[in-house]
Amino acid sequence: MSLPVAFLTTTFDLYRPFGAASPLTTGIACRLVPDLAVGRGMTGALLSWSHFIDVDATIDIRDGCTRTAGMDSLQYADGDELRIPNGSGSRYVVVWVEWHNRDTPQQFKRVYLLRAAAVWPGP
Repeated sequence: MSLPVAFLTTTFDLYRPFGAASPLTTGIACRLVPDLAVGRGMTGALLSWSHFIDVDATIDIRDGCTRTAGMDSLQYADGDELRIPNGSGSRYVVVWVEWHNRDTPQQFKRVYLLRAAAVWPGP
């Protein structure tokens, strides 16, 4: 494992696609970090996030960002849904996934998240 077990302080359940009725995988170890001050970005920033998690490099987790050939901007769409610490926990959408220390024994993924608001049932 690329991240020390003591570093991974919570777990999450992974839903694909976002809003799926049942999880694809449960009990995945991670480290959750609030990051709203940085994630707000600058005015006009395309991506924003409220938290990030660090996970083992072997975890299949997907964002929803794409880029059209010849363009320099990203198009944002919902990536996977995470529920931390489990299916009854807070909901997050995966905004962006990046590798850290790739191709080294210490490689891991940093996953940027935006906390999803609860669905309002209406009057």
